[in-house]
Amino acid sequence: MTHDAPPINKAEAKVFVISAIALSATVANATFWFGVFGRIFFTHILHIWIAATAALLASFFIPRLETPLLKLPWHGRFLLALPTVWLVMAALVDVESYRTDSAATWALWLVTLASALLTFPYLLYVIILAMVPNIERLTNPKLLTALFGILIVMAGAGYVLGTHHDLFLTCDNFKTGGHDIPENCRAAGDTGP
Repeated sequence: MTHDAPPINKAEAKVFVISAIALSATVANATFWFGVFGRIFFTHILHIWIAATAALLASFFIPRLETPLLKLPWHGRFLLALPTVWLVMAALVDVESYRTDSAATWALWLVTLASALLTFPYLLYVIILAMVPNIERLTNPKLLTALFGILIVMAGAGYVLGTHHDLFLTCDNFKTGGHDIPENCRAAGDTGP
């Protein structure tokens, strides 16, 4: 016996498209820069910290009964607090002990990893809940799976474009944009890699 998903209505389709665009733009931007330089910049981490902390603080002012969709559980608040934990740990662990103390290094590394892999997706989820009207209508399993697939494709595309930036960007593009110039960038006027 097969269970067909209910047909996709106009409101659900609209929510799906808005979610795919908003999430993809955010994810592809971060993976592009990771592809270009092979590292995550502090500005990306700072943006995550700002947004997560603002969402966490705002969650304490929302009446729980009036907005059940944005009711953040304790584990959601914990995830939103992780970037602050990372920031405090990074400030407390001086550079020398970070290089020599393996316990401090591992603890900071684990919090950094948890912030990136757990907080960022949850933060995107909270942002989508707050910004996309009628997000609760996105219940079709096919669309939810497709949304996840789109995010993976766009994250991969951002990374590939970043690693092969020399095919379509020049050193001047990075310089004009106010970014560091990657080692393998193409000089202006150069016709190919």
